[in-house]
Amino acid sequence: MKKTFLYIAVALIVVVLFSAGCTSPSAPAPAPAPAPTTPVVAPTEIPTTIATTVPQPAKTTSSLVPTTTDVVPENQAVSISIEKAGTYSTTIITAFNGGKGLMSVSRMDVKVTHPDGSVVTGSVDKPGMGATVELEGTKGNDRAEVTLTMRSGSVYKVMDQLVPYKTRS
Repeated sequence: MKKTFLYIAVALIVVVLFSAGCTSPSAPAPAPAPAPTTPVVAPTEIPTTIATTVPQPAKTTSSLVPTTTDVVPENQAVSISIEKAGTYSTTIITAFNGGKGLMSVSRMDVKVTHPDGSVVTGSVDKPGMGATVELEGTKGNDRAEVTLTMRSGSVYKVMDQLVPYKTRS
């Protein structure tokens, strides 16, 4: 009986040594073949606003009278809003709200004409939902014009309106 117990103990030790890999050094395992990779798409960043002031000659052709706008094809229509930031604020915020043509727009340009004839412009390349352009207005009625450049190369003037200064009434 003692011999049987001894044989079982030795066999158990041998099995443990083989399963632990301690009996001989092994070659490193071959590296697995790299899996085909798919392109990684970077998250969309909210575009930054580029605001510039365009000096105008003493005699300016800019006026505060809005003109007609272009009709955008229905499959490229987007929603844009323009307003002054709040009561007693002169900042004009133009927001790109998206729409059917969200992916068709490659650039949004905003032009603000002040009552004195001076002009301020800003733009956003590849605007996404929530993209904004903030430009300085005045305490009067400013004229805001929004022009969209589509990926196809078409250019549409989609908004042209007066933006009044807000006061508490």
